[in-house]
Amino acid sequence: MGGRPDVSVVTGQDPVGVSWPREDRQLETHAPPSRRGLWRLLAASPLPLLVPLWALWRDVYMLDAEGLQRVGGAKAIAEWALLSLASAALVASFWSESRSIRVLGYTFHALLISIAFGVAGVLGVMHAFGGPAGNLAAPTWALVALSFVAAACVAGLLATAALIVEDVRAGEGGE
Repeated sequence: MGGRPDVSVVTGQDPVGVSWPREDRQLETHAPPSRRGLWRLLAASPLPLLVPLWALWRDVYMLDAEGLQRVGGAKAIAEWALLSLASAALVASFWSESRSIRVLGYTFHALLISIAFGVAGVLGVMHAFGGPAGNLAAPTWALVALSFVAAACVAGLLATAALIVEDVRAGEGGE
């Protein structure tokens, strides 16, 4: 066995009976490759779609049969900007060195895109049926876009769940 000629290759013990680790064994086990990078990108993918969605939700723009109409004032723009910046900050937390900050970011991001899914779904259904007064029918492209945003939120939510699982497993492994 390499550096200790008096240690038995079969038992790993020296003549006195002290056990030594076998030098030909690999002492470190290798974890399977992490897919965290892919999950991060998928979880962050709804972010560019959330900015216009928040603008619709906070009434910076209104959707009607003619398309988008600018209606919001300073308060609506401030709410929209705050929601957009908070969304970006949560996604930025995915790259934090601290596991606890990452997991907290994943949790709030999951909540945020769950709300975004609901907003996109409600806006899509409402505009598909013309709205409460029947005067908010939206063009087909807008309904397709809202459906796409809802689907992207679902994909982002599933990827966020995968990130949580992967970080928890890595924490159990002693990362």
